[in-house]
Amino acid sequence: MTSTQALHDIQTNAGAQFIGYGPGDGGEAIEVAQEFGHYEAEYAAIRQRVALMHLPQRAVLQFTGADRQDFLHRMLTQDINGLKGGSTVRAFQLNQKGRVMADILVHHGDVSTWLEMDRFDLPDVRQMYESHLFADDVTIEDWTDQRTALALHGPSSLDLLRVISSEDPQPVADMPGAHQVLTLAGVRVTVYRADPCAVMGFGLWVPTPEAARVYQALLTASGYELQEPGPGSDPEQAAAFAQRRRASLRGRPIGWSAFNTARIEAGSPIFHVDFGHDSLPAETGVLDEAVSFTKGCYLGQEIVARMKSLGHPKRVLVALRLDSEQLPLAGARVIEPASDDQVGAQGVTHSVIGGVTSSAISPILGHRPVVFAVIKWGKHTPGTAVQVSAEGTFIEAQVQGLERLQHLASE
Repeated sequence: MTSTQALHDIQTNAGAQFIGYGPGDGGEAIEVAQEFGHYEAEYAAIRQRVALMHLPQRAVLQFTGADRQDFLHRMLTQDINGLKGGSTVRAFQLNQKGRVMADILVHHGDVSTWLEMDRFDLPDVRQMYESHLFADDVTIEDWTDQRTALALHGPSSLDLLRVISSEDPQPVADMPGAHQVLTLAGVRVTVYRADPCAVMGFGLWVPTPEAARVYQALLTASGYELQEPGPGSDPEQAAAFAQRRRASLRGRPIGWSAFNTARIEAGSPIFHVDFGHDSLPAETGVLDEAVSFTKGCYLGQEIVARMKSLGHPKRVLVALRLDSEQLPLAGARVIEPASDDQVGAQGVTHSVIGGVTSSAISPILGHRPVVFAVIKWGKHTPGTAVQVSAEGTFIEAQVQGLERLQHLASE
């Protein structure tokens, strides 16, 4: 049995229900855990304890060679030449028209540089890089099959790393924008700080042959047991289990559903969900995080610079605040409210100014909807009143910045 199959079996035995992740063009989808039958407990683990997630949709391109840093500096939107070994930074790969080809985490080391991205973006990105290589001393390798991506979310994430790490994980916890190699359960794992849910979190790249062992070690160290006593169980066994659980970190595996709620609450947009290949960097909501405006030329830089100095995008990603319990779904229309003289008029055509990209019911915000939407420029200012389609009607909403959701989620 391969480690990949063993990891899948561990999740299945834990009650995982899987969904297909893919480009939607008829290609083969990747199985991603949606939930483990306990959505509320999984969400609570993110917010209060520690949650373990497998990310089979993530991929890695490895770059080696003396010119790799300078080459990537010419291609990506971030200042790659300024990175020291052990640095991690977010960047976009743009095309010639300045549109986003891939949303990338750059893990730069002394010997190699890894580009972490969505698995379905890797083929086109690699092909483009290879077409731009001339006399550069750069070797590009797809390491996706050699490494498996895991993630920890929750305030006890650091405590969990301490339990199974042979080294002190405090340095990587204290330094967002850095990564560190730790020995977890006897396996050398690349670990970096990542907080998309507005709580402490870590990304882990594990050698694939050891991925199932590390995943199981993390579950065990977090206090999670596959054979949880059910109704009718022996009372003494149930009491012993409860005592062990209370004394542990009370972690558990989680799926996409709980993570999706927490990351929307935190104001963290996702490529291919909230913005995509037709998006300019200024439309994504993460422009300042992924783009350097002090570096030299890179692919698509002229469009980015022109947008920065001379104008603005036609649209931008924002959050919407709704007091209703009705939940707008992805694709729902956002319109301008009717003016006073239009109220009650027959045949009024409302102007569509945007559309919903993500939504969820937020436990931390009193079970109100949390919503991302792409909105027409000029209607994107926080406090602007809009209406959004939900459950067959239009409901009142107010525009917010993404950073406002993050603030509320972390309170």
